[in-house]
Amino acid sequence: MLSFPPVRLQSALSAHDRIDAIDFVNRVNWLFEVWDVDGMVESFLPDGAAIHFDGSFRGHKEIRAFFEERYRHLIPGVARHATNHIVDEDGPDGVAVRYHMMLVRYAFPDTGPGVPLQEAIVNSMYEVPSIWLYSPMLDRLRRTDNGWRVFERYLGPSVFNQRLSPPQI
Repeated sequence: MLSFPPVRLQSALSAHDRIDAIDFVNRVNWLFEVWDVDGMVESFLPDGAAIHFDGSFRGHKEIRAFFEERYRHLIPGVARHATNHIVDEDGPDGVAVRYHMMLVRYAFPDTGPGVPLQEAIVNSMYEVPSIWLYSPMLDRLRRTDNGWRVFERYLGPSVFNQRLSPPQI
């Protein structure tokens, strides 16, 4: 696993670029939450990479296969919360966005991928909502004619609450 680069105390990045990069990361995370696989894949550059505890995947074909075949269990009944964004320059046309990702389990996988709850539910049986997974994240983004795209997405060492995990974990 790659060590994340050190954090500088100051950044020369413009406020516009910083806000734009954070907005892009949040939008991509929403695509995961609603299980928009086409949008998820499109958010990566054609030669982009996803480095995950389940392996490393490069290019749209490998990334799509990973999402559809191995990632699906991380979607149903889970909300993504990205916090504490730090955005630094990463080469002439890129930024590195570091953040904490918390997956909050609000329902169990029988809700199905990308199916948000339609009403308020009181559920003490499973102790949800609860934080299921914590991961430090690093998204290396590149500016394209179509806006930011993911060059590399690193999921750092993760911590699970096993009680909230589906059988696949």
